[in-house]
Amino acid sequence: MDKAGSFMKGLLLGALAGVVGGVLLAPKSGKETREDLMKMVDKVKKDAVEYFEEARSMVMEKVAALKAAGKKLDEKKYFAIVGEVVSELKDDKAITLDAAKRLGSQLRRDWKKVQTAFVGSPETK
Repeated sequence: MDKAGSFMKGLLLGALAGVVGGVLLAPKSGKETREDLMKMVDKVKKDAVEYFEEARSMVMEKVAALKAAGKKLDEKKYFAIVGEVVSELKDDKAITLDAAKRLGSQLRRDWKKVQTAFVGSPETK
C-alpha cells in the first residue's frame, strides 16, 4: 500500500469510529443499519479523497507561486506551506484535528517528489 493509501486508511478508520457508534445505537433493523453503514463508509471515503486532493492542490499552487516569484524552495519552506494549508482546512472545520495531522504527515512525505518536480533535482538549488 502506498503512502496515500495509508493516509486514506487511517483517515477512514478515524472518521468511521465515531459514525459507527451513532449508527449502531439508532433504533433500526439490522438490514437498515448495514445499509446506513455502507452509505456512510462510501461518503467518508469520498470526502477523504477530496480533502487530500484539495490539500495537495493548495500546496502545489503555493509552491508554484513561490517559484514564479523567483524564490527558492527548501524543505523548511515546503513544510511551512503544508502547515499553512492543513491549518486552513482545519480552521474551516473541513477536517478534524486527527485528520489534519494525518494529512500534514502525508503531504510532508511528498517533499522529495515536489523537490524534484519544482526544483529540478533532489538537491536544493
